[in-house]
Amino acid sequence: MATKQLDVAGGTIAFDDSGGDGRLVVMLPGAGDVRDEYRFMAPDLAAGGARVVTADLRGHGDSSADWPDYGMAATAADLVALLDHLDAGPATVVATSFAPAAALWAASDRPDLIDRLVLISAHLEAAPVWQSIPLGLMLRGPFAGKLWASQFRKWHPAAPPADLDEQATALAAMMDDPRRRRAVRETLTAHRNGLTARISRVDVPTLVVMGGADSHFKDPAAEGSSIATQTGGNVLVVPEAGHYPHVEFPGLVIPAIADFLAEPLP
Repeated sequence: MATKQLDVAGGTIAFDDSGGDGRLVVMLPGAGDVRDEYRFMAPDLAAGGARVVTADLRGHGDSSADWPDYGMAATAADLVALLDHLDAGPATVVATSFAPAAALWAASDRPDLIDRLVLISAHLEAAPVWQSIPLGLMLRGPFAGKLWASQFRKWHPAAPPADLDEQATALAAMMDDPRRRRAVRETLTAHRNGLTARISRVDVPTLVVMGGADSHFKDPAAEGSSIATQTGGNVLVVPEAGHYPHVEFPGLVIPAIADFLAEPLP
């Protein structure tokens, strides 16, 4: 499958498209990761008849490297541009970590484009200063990629995939480029101002997926329940999983998402 590039304001967004006439499912990875995050989920959903599109965030992976803005609203605008370009919606949007905030923002701006949301390990609030400052410092300089890869490995605590080292090494190599280090750093520390008010305007079925052992959250199950309450959705907690439950336990998460896609819209 040849990677495609979409021209948007400020650069290009890389995406893969399985094609076909099935239900459109668009997947956005977390900050510091790339569209290959969905390497287990995308083929299964496509085999089930969906048209699956996986996209890199701006400054990540095969998207262009240098952008003026890496914030939530900018990422939401990229998603809207991609959905408009595909012209096959409304779509289910699957998003992880930072990306759910942008997906919700996009759904509030363009409700015609999105009819379902899957929010995985969602950070709907920005990191507090005591976390964001050390994080920003860690992601500077030539050792940033190795430090990030080391953390990335720890976020798969129960069932790390066989290719985890390969994936971590590729992310470290991506961050050898200082422009991409900046992209990861500024995406991770982007504010969420205005998101809460917009969530209240989003009225689509939502599935929240959390790893029960996700070290990003003090109480992952409670966080998932809180998000599901805000969005009027349902929550799936994978008890032993870390920040990437769909990577550690695809056999549990993928059928749950497939069932969610099969549910009739209200």
